[in-house]
Amino acid sequence: MNPATLSGGRADRSMTWGMRGARMMGWASFGLAAAFVLAPERIARTFGLEGKENLIRAFGAQELLAGMGSLSVDAAPAMWSRAAGDVVHIGTLATALRSPDEGRRRNVAIGLAALVGFLAVDTVIAARLGSERSRAKGEQRDYSDRSGFPKSRSPAAGGRGGRQEAREGEPVPAQ
Repeated sequence: MNPATLSGGRADRSMTWGMRGARMMGWASFGLAAAFVLAPERIARTFGLEGKENLIRAFGAQELLAGMGSLSVDAAPAMWSRAAGDVVHIGTLATALRSPDEGRRRNVAIGLAALVGFLAVDTVIAARLGSERSRAKGEQRDYSDRSGFPKSRSPAAGGRGGRQEAREGEPVPAQ
């Protein structure tokens, strides 16, 4: 791998704003995935989600896949996946707001605020990636000078200036 890519060197500066953001969020996904998979009991205890450890592990798998996609060439689908995951995480965490423990409700409120922030960032990056890749910015590609033939149209037509003449006994091709 090119060390400049890892160090923020020249290759990193040539990436678009959206791709840099997606890459940053991809690495954040790996960190979240590790926490969700390695310590689901602690996360459940912190937020009052006891009994939902397997769901938290599933969230870890989703974060892992979203992280891998965020580091790919076309990161927009993975960023939308991260945003959808954030919505599911918000819904799951919101169920813990009914906890009688004030400390856990405070943890849940902090977690919800963080998730809303992640949702906003993921949505902005996904939208930016979509606009960076679309031609809706007014860019029109002009292919009128291309024939579709490897060399040009003349040699492909038999070298006769584009017109084919029928040989004796053959039908004349339609023009």
